[in-house]
Parts: sequence; C-alpha cells; structure tokens
Amino acid sequence: MNFIKKIFEDKVDEKVHNQFTKFGPGTFNNKAMLDIRVMAKAIKIKTTPEFTNELVEFLANTIKDKVHVKGIIFGTKNLTDECPIVFEEIKNAMGTKKHIVNTELSKEQILEVCENFPFNSINLSFETEYGKLKIKEKAPKAGKAGKGDKKPVVNYCVFTTKDQSILENYAFDIKEPFKKAFITHTLVIDELIVPEEYNDDFSKARIMAKRKGKIIRNLEVDEEEFQNEHDFEV
Repeated sequence: MNFIKKIFEDKVDEKVHNQFTKFGPGTFNNKAMLDIRVMAKAIKIKTTPEFTNELVEFLANTIKDKVHVKGIIFGTKNLTDECPIVFEEIKNAMGTKKHIVNTELSKEQILEVCENFPFNSINLSFETEYGKLKIKEKAPKAGKAGKGDKKPVVNYCVFTTKDQSILENYAFDIKEPFKKAFITHTLVIDELIVPEEYNDDFSKARIMAKRKGKIIRNLEVDEEEFQNEHDFEV
C-alpha cells in the first residue's frame, strides 16, 4: 500500500513518517503527483520522486530469482561498507555520492537496501514478470511547474504493469473505470510535535517529530475534477 493511501485509511507507519521528515510547518503544493493511464493491454503510472523507494520495494517483491538492475543510489556518504550491493562505481557530484548499480540482484538484496537506507533515494530500474520500473538517474528535486494551463511535469518514475488491481492502490478513490487520471497532493502542516527527549537535539527532533495537519488530494479523472482531504498526524 502506498503512503498516500495509508494516510487516508489511518494506517500511518514508519514509512509514512519518513516521507514527512523534511517538512516544517506550512503549505506544500504539488507533492506526490501521479499521472495514470489505463490502456488496452497495460497500465502506466508516472510519479514524482516521493514514490521512488516504495515502487522499488513493491516490484522487488515480485522477483522470482535474480534480475538485471541498473541505476543509482544517492547518499551523503559512501555506503560501500553497509550495503549488500557491489557498486560499479561511486561518483561525487555537488556534495552527493552517486552509487552506480549495474548488476544482477535478488529480491532479498534489493529489499535489504530499501530497509537499511530509508532516507536515501534508491533509483533502481528493473523488470520482472509483473511489471517494469524505470527511474531517472538524477537526484530528486521538486517537480517542474507547468507553464500557463499546462500540468506539472510528472515522469521521474515510470511503472508499467498489466495488473489492473494496481489501481486499487494508487487510484483508490476513483470508483468508476477511467482512461486518464492526474493526481496532485497539497500538504498542510500546522504543527510539529517533538518528543521531549529531543527538544535539545535539532537534528533528531526533525527526524522524530510528528507532523500534524491535513492532506488535500486533487484529482482530474478523464474530464471530471474532484477533491478529497484527510487529517493526519504522522
């Protein structure tokens, strides 16, 4: 289940919390965007960077043996000694370390990376019998705003599958069959609730604090637009 659906179903967990650690109080528009196309033989879901790690984890769970994986794990430090993957190369770029991956990996290896490095962007592209995931090999940035009446650009992650049930996860509040859906989220964070033991430790307070507010989900489905919202404490 993706982190947006978890919020709307009041099933907040650590992975949902991790999505919010970079936010302070305020209103944040055009977050966790989705561009969904339902075609005759496949479903294509394009997303912004927020869904990167969970898509990698989701598809990794469908690996039966090993698959060829290509991509980059972004980090602020060298992960060689902590990671189960042998990197092809490590490059430095603007204070970021790019751990280059180009090898055969098992389900267990990828899942271990996702588990051990929840705050790193794990940009791994690969394909299984279930579907195909392509993620840009660029460090995540805020999505580009559309010009004029154009929609923002949403193509950081591209996930393709024939499994119609994927719509229950990413288009959970669309009840009728559709061909196109464009979904954006606005995060309204009213309050940070910091555990007392972290009051004097800013870095830990930022990670451990709960964010309280609401999420506004804006949907454009074929020719119709509607909105849902839900309060949260994550």
